[in-house]
Amino acid sequence: MKVIVVGGGLVGSTLAERIASDGHDVVLVEQSRALVSELNDRFDVQVVCGNGATVPVLEEAGIATCDMLLATTDSDEVNMVVALVGSEIFRVPKVITRLRHSGHEVGFRRIVGDNAQRVAINPEHAAVEKILSLMPVPGAVDVVPFFEGQLVIAGFLVRPKSEFNGLLLSHLRLLFPGNPVLVVAMRRDGEWRVPHGEDEIRAGDLVYFAVDPVELDNVMALLGHRHGKERRVMIAGATRIGIQLAHRLEDQKVPVTLVEPGRAEAESAAAELESTTVIHGSPTDRELLGEEGADAVDGFVACTDNHEENVVACLLARKLGAAHTFALVDNPALASLIADLGIDAVISPRLLSVGVALHFARTGNVKRVAALLDDAVEAFEAVVPGTSRLVQSPLAQLGLPRGILVAAVQRGDRIIVPGGADRIQPGERVLIVTTAAMTSRIDDILER
Repeated sequence: MKVIVVGGGLVGSTLAERIASDGHDVVLVEQSRALVSELNDRFDVQVVCGNGATVPVLEEAGIATCDMLLATTDSDEVNMVVALVGSEIFRVPKVITRLRHSGHEVGFRRIVGDNAQRVAINPEHAAVEKILSLMPVPGAVDVVPFFEGQLVIAGFLVRPKSEFNGLLLSHLRLLFPGNPVLVVAMRRDGEWRVPHGEDEIRAGDLVYFAVDPVELDNVMALLGHRHGKERRVMIAGATRIGIQLAHRLEDQKVPVTLVEPGRAEAESAAAELESTTVIHGSPTDRELLGEEGADAVDGFVACTDNHEENVVACLLARKLGAAHTFALVDNPALASLIADLGIDAVISPRLLSVGVALHFARTGNVKRVAALLDDAVEAFEAVVPGTSRLVQSPLAQLGLPRGILVAAVQRGDRIIVPGGADRIQPGERVLIVTTAAMTSRIDDILER
């Protein structure tokens, strides 16, 4: 495909790099000359300097022959204009736009109608959904459902006292003979990889398990993770994410305390929310957190606009005794340190936006894509066509390159972890996990 990405910030540059690595022709449009110079040094993609919301600049980028247009600037208004110009004037086949304000989402949808090829991503909504998916799974840094929830990929940091410490991956079948449990990715000493059966789990590893949901509690027990003393949540920051999350938790009848340093913002939140206790104060005030019961909460979510403050607040809450801590962090350099600091999970609207956009960019056979922590590993749920390389021989004879793992197969109403002697049948759904360096091979493996 020929793809145009408007906006060279974190989301746009990440998308441009990943889509280009899949073999597509990518043009990145960015208005800042300083950023254009930096992008030219960092990425092997064509960069056009100019205002991407104007027709001449889009024409220079090649919109007349564009297959997919992505609007990812920091301005909802600019993204709206870019998406509508691409949709209504140039009839670009696929258009995706990042819109953070729900009112803009409504307007965009009313203009483009129910066209499935016109997608608006709200990173804040995605962040709230991610937090809600993590809360029921103690200790998880990431939770992603596949096969309509019949299988989840959940990432955990392995502690020294965990029962998994020292276990060979091939022995997982002995521990869980009845239901699928498989390690699909590991990070050790900062290096990501898709493992094989003779790899060993060690303390300090960040391990992603593909798990039948009925086995999640058993996996968590072996990892040594626990629920909090109380089913209560503390939120730091009356941001749009904080307010949305509080509303959702109120709907679930979960007691919520929200801490906000701005007096006007705290008063506004108190007026909008129904049962949430709103406290005016700093989320990095140890005495205040202690007084408000941070030691007993099941989850502490720091989602202020200051991401460094979010990290400090989570560290304080964890030290006080909060069972699980979640920090909103979009700085890649800062996010990479989180596991070492003891914070359970990073919520990155940037990565969540990238994951949705990558899903949209894939071929029709790919039904779901998830970018795992650090964006270095991807998981694909895909329907296998009869022409696919996967149906030609048993898995052991296919010669799949290292770094690509067929982790699970949906066979009828069952999910199985395939062995080397298994052969994939046309029409079955598979879960494929791959390192970012190998994602360009997925379409080739699925299509021929």
